[in-house]
Amino acid sequence: MVTIKKIEIKDYFGKGDFEWNLDPVVNILGGKNGSGKSSLFKLCYVLLTNEKMNETLDDGFKKIFKEAILTFSNGWTLIWPTPKTNVATLSLDGGKTTILRDVSVIKDEQGQQRRFSELQNQLRAYLINSFEQHVDKAILYGQQPKSIPLVDPTMLDLMIKDQIDLRNKDFTQAMEDFMDASDEGDEARRQYEKNYKLIYSSLNTFLQEYDKKIGSSFEFVKRGKKISYTHLSMGEKQILLLMLMVSNTQQKPCVFFMDEPDLSMHIDWKEILVKELHDLNPNMQIILSTHAPSVITGWHDKVKEVSQLIKK
Repeated sequence: MVTIKKIEIKDYFGKGDFEWNLDPVVNILGGKNGSGKSSLFKLCYVLLTNEKMNETLDDGFKKIFKEAILTFSNGWTLIWPTPKTNVATLSLDGGKTTILRDVSVIKDEQGQQRRFSELQNQLRAYLINSFEQHVDKAILYGQQPKSIPLVDPTMLDLMIKDQIDLRNKDFTQAMEDFMDASDEGDEARRQYEKNYKLIYSSLNTFLQEYDKKIGSSFEFVKRGKKISYTHLSMGEKQILLLMLMVSNTQQKPCVFFMDEPDLSMHIDWKEILVKELHDLNPNMQIILSTHAPSVITGWHDKVKEVSQLIKK
């Protein structure tokens, strides 16, 4: 299982060099508003999912981060930016414009350069940014699926719908694969179904006032009435999305950046959040930011403040 061992940022917001040695299981980052936690998480996520940085990150990132180095448990390192390469010339309004792309370099412990796809095959990365999901409207992205019966759904509604669809698609495909497998696949099928259903017990821990959760559609029952996930409270939607995203990793090794995942949640939920997420996928490295002291309950030794990690 490959994890991130260290995150280094040269000239972090002009304050000094940032260096964070990571735990392979849980990492919690605190800091004042504006200390750069969200930008740091976005940068690391993009570094792990897109090797051509200029296609994803705007110039603002280059003003606040001069260089980023990610070190992994397998001895590999990812370095960005590098000397500009991959020059592309585009014709705009009859003229010629040269676009220089920054490309990450990945080296193994012997110093040999590795392909970006090799790293992705060993470590999948995910990101959840709670604040943006709460405030952004789906209509801003030209997306308002008819299957979401709301006048003005947020990106949070849209993301929940996408995760439910992904979950059901993966389950259907898995069942078809198991049908074609030999008798030796029975144990694998039972384990898959067990992991698939874990989300329901996790949700029961949080959404105790509901009688039950109804199958693949994630409807809920309260006082005998069915309630769609679209009519849950903001905090309830947030916990549902988190559980769906983590469940959809199918307990495969991954790193999950969670930017204030506890937003809009009750203090009792915050105290058990990290444990419940880890139980859903024990093979997941959690890198989480928060302003809530209750989230660190039981994880005090995993907490770092941004100010502690900057060397001037």
